[in-house]
Amino acid sequence: MSSTQQEERDLLYSMRALQVLVGSGIGLETAMHIIGRGGYGVISADFATILNNLGRGSRLEDELAKIHTRSKSTSYRRFINTLRNNVANDTDLLRSLEQQAEREEEERNEKMKEYIEVLSGLPTMMLTFGMLAPIIFGTIAIIPLMMSADNPFMDMSTVTAAASCFGPSLLASVAAMVFVGLRAHTKDPGV
Repeated sequence: MSSTQQEERDLLYSMRALQVLVGSGIGLETAMHIIGRGGYGVISADFATILNNLGRGSRLEDELAKIHTRSKSTSYRRFINTLRNNVANDTDLLRSLEQQAEREEEERNEKMKEYIEVLSGLPTMMLTFGMLAPIIFGTIAIIPLMMSADNPFMDMSTVTAAASCFGPSLLASVAAMVFVGLRAHTKDPGV
């Protein structure tokens, strides 16, 4: 998983948690300490690093600036910049977090809609490959047996010919199902 996906995966949850904590009267540094204990992936690790460096005498604004420059995701950078602006300018953090969380939620919903649209045809393709392909290939393999007018009973040569046609075609349909499944797996939005 890329660094951008790791940052964005828990961003909305950490924003909402910080919003609840700050809204209940807890200060920013204490709220960051609670989130830094874990449960929010990369964000928890970053907040724990910030608090460790604060214990060594660093300034909160400088530590947030370091995280801001190091982060890959624009949403995470925006979140860190909001925290930094609050520390430097004493802005309304609660309102800013609420707006950002709503924006992040809208972006996440858009990603999910796109993902659902991309995958909407996959069940049909899986049914086609999984159910119809063996029937179609089996029928095609039996046609030479039904057309043989010389011998009313099947001899081994025609059965072998039919099996040699049927086996690879079934293998091809299984391979197609695997590729369709991989396509679904690689389109994961990471939400």
